[in-house]
Amino acid sequence: MILAGDIGGTKTLLQLSDGAGRVWREERLESGAFADLASLIEAFLGADAPPTAACLAVAGPVEGGPEGQRARLTNLPWQLDSQALSGRLGIPRLRLINDFQAVGYAIEGLAPGQLHTLQTGQAVAQAPRLVVGAGTGLGVCLLVWQGDHYRALPTEGGHIAFAAQDAEQARLAEVLQGRYGRVSAERVVSGGALPEVYAHLWGELGSGALAPVDTQSPAAAAEISRRARSGEDPAAAATLRLFVRAYGATAGDLALTCLPRGGVYLAGGVTPKLLDLLQQPPFLAAFHAKGRMRPILEALPLHAVLEERCGLLGAASVAGRLARSIA
Repeated sequence: MILAGDIGGTKTLLQLSDGAGRVWREERLESGAFADLASLIEAFLGADAPPTAACLAVAGPVEGGPEGQRARLTNLPWQLDSQALSGRLGIPRLRLINDFQAVGYAIEGLAPGQLHTLQTGQAVAQAPRLVVGAGTGLGVCLLVWQGDHYRALPTEGGHIAFAAQDAEQARLAEVLQGRYGRVSAERVVSGGALPEVYAHLWGELGSGALAPVDTQSPAAAAEISRRARSGEDPAAAATLRLFVRAYGATAGDLALTCLPRGGVYLAGGVTPKLLDLLQQPPFLAAFHAKGRMRPILEALPLHAVLEERCGLLGAASVAGRLARSIA
């Protein structure tokens, strides 16, 4: 038996499965209801025997190597140590990985129905793959072929500098630069950035008698999307148009850094929610708009990831390999 986990500051998904991929149990638990991660996992396992191996995908930075990892959750005061967890839980092999690295490990096992192809391109077997995911932040990882599977290499590519593509984006970048000093891609291309982009565009466009979206509300991004689709709020519509173009341009820039001829995969929670907009011409036009490098971008396979449980699936894939290494 293997244990996989997607550990977040709000919720944790845990899955118990066997080496053949059959899922025995899967559960969502509220992270904050437990004093620490070990207590949460113990509650999930109950009286079951400890699994042979485990991989836990953590929403936060992970340090260390194969012999042991340490991590700190971004939104919970949990300090994690793989060796301490292994000893307390009685799991011989336990590994901590970054949550977006886990998304990368899931890509190889996705079925056609879990992907939507935006550009067929010319896929090259075992060539590098790039995963870019707009969610609360902007995740980026590189997949490289290693022996018999793709290895996911975590990066901080979401924090590259934002490159404005037109006058509208340049005005936004100037405002953000005055606020933050440096403007990363994540400041524009992420669900967490939508309210701030909207506030700027509201200041430029307004919306007549309509009151602006409360950008401090946890539901601000969803409300901006709803207003944009209803056509009732010009600033909301302009926010999604800018986001789609910036997402395409950023994904194209990142692709030029590693030439992922095995494919570019757009993951993250925002991607499936905006799939209809990603299928429209502005997104691909921004992805392709790289001057003399345009033919390279036009040849890359480009897919939108529809599966929202990639972190859990990727952790299960790693846990399975850990269990086989024991056997």
